Amino acid sequence: MKPGVRWALFAGCTLLLAALVTAFVILPAPAPPAEVARIFALSTFYGICIGFPSMGLMPAVGRRAMHGPPVPALLKCLAACAVITAVMMTVATVTLAGLGAFPASELQRHLFVDGGIGMVLSLPAGVSTFVYSRMAGRIHGRDARVREAEALRERAEWLEAEARFDSLSARLQPHFLFNTLNSIATLVREDPRAAEAMVERLASVLRSSLDAGAGRHVPLQRELDLVSDYLELERVRLGTRLRCSLDVQPGLERFAVPPFAVQTLVENAVKYAVAPRREGGEVRVSARADAGRVYLEVRDDGPGITGPPPPGHGLDMLTRRLVSSYGEEEAGLSISRGEGGVGACVRVWLPRTEAA
Repeated sequence: MKPGVRWALFAGCTLLLAALVTAFVILPAPAPPAEVARIFALSTFYGICIGFPSMGLMPAVGRRAMHGPPVPALLKCLAACAVITAVMMTVATVTLAGLGAFPASELQRHLFVDGGIGMVLSLPAGVSTFVYSRMAGRIHGRDARVREAEALRERAEWLEAEARFDSLSARLQPHFLFNTLNSIATLVREDPRAAEAMVERLASVLRSSLDAGAGRHVPLQRELDLVSDYLELERVRLGTRLRCSLDVQPGLERFAVPPFAVQTLVENAVKYAVAPRREGGEVRVSARADAGRVYLEVRDDGPGITGPPPPGHGLDMLTRRLVSSYGEEEAGLSISRGEGGVGACVRVWLPRTEAA
């Protein structure tokens, strides 16, 4: 609550309570206007004495009562109001007696009578503090959840944009692009149809890198098409050194996966397990699913991977994208040795959901 609104509310409540106390005192027997004014002034003075410390202390009490069990929180608010009222009523009564507002002989009576009225009035104030704090706590918690969800969404979008940029950068690397263009130039003379097919595949790979930002998820079939185009381009460059296979459980093509989820795994295997070796290597892509999850797996027979991928590596980026998109408990990436301790096996798991 803004300070101006808080002080305006405080002034209004003080005057209202002073009027109610005055009416309560003079209701049994009408009093002359001077007495009514005196009672109203005293009530206002008491209200100010109690209200000022309450304005400073009760917000802190309310913040502590925002969360947790409601009964202890309510008791804390009531106890805080009662303590502030008792202390400040005593201070105010002694001050008025010292100023001659009433005889010193009536000090004890005023302490008990006025103090009793103040204690009764403190109960609604304590309840109001409790109710306001609980409502503020719910609003604050809801806003915090909204901000957290927004932050996760923005992080996921940033990671997707980063992955799209990395994919496009990888496609435009001189080594990859020049070799592909040289292969196309050679095929133009030897096999024009094959050259035309390579141009179409290269265009498809570049187009996929540019268009992946259209949605946070794509159908698995689209990702497999991208992987097929990529592997065919690399097969022309690497020849028989690249041996690959795709094994996809029927019916999974329509399920949603993050863009470049499979392509990143395949590109990593080709780059580190096949291209550096004179004898080449094999890359096997598989996709399976159970009742709740989809499992994407890429195996190779290369030197294997030791330890987690370094920050900024394609597999590290993919891991962070999965966590941002689905949550740490729902999706992830694991790296292990291949069959018989040969090569590497990179597995991705994510919720089984259909693409829009």
